Amino acid sequence: MVSDLSIHPARADDQGLIRAMVKEAGLDPTSLDWPNFLIAENSGSVVGIGQVRPKTPELGSLIVVPERRGEGIGGALIEALAATVEGPIYLECRGTLATYYARFGFEEIHPREAPMPLRLKATIGSKLAGLFGMRLAVMVRR
Repeated sequence: MVSDLSIHPARADDQGLIRAMVKEAGLDPTSLDWPNFLIAENSGSVVGIGQVRPKTPELGSLIVVPERRGEGIGGALIEALAATVEGPIYLECRGTLATYYARFGFEEIHPREAPMPLRLKATIGSKLAGLFGMRLAVMVRR
């Protein structure tokens, strides 16, 4: 775990940073509303971001800057984001990342077990991913 890590709610002026980080990471660029995000900082530098989309609730846009991966920043963000939700929290990820999220109490479920709109997004996403030889996983932390 990285020492001196600060996790705080995003502010309106973080919106550009959020969009840039999501674009650079190649993640879903929709529903990037700064009030849903937490920002992780270390020594005054942003080292990670993540959000909970409120309607589902769905963990998303979880990004740790490449040079800081493996230091526990992602896990700290996951726990901080999960603490903002009462009840289950869902996510959709590449199948290769399912074991990572399982470390934080997420279990894989069939997409039809997920609430709308995640169910629809996951069904379409799975079909598209299959065209590229990839598998998507839908997970829940109860």
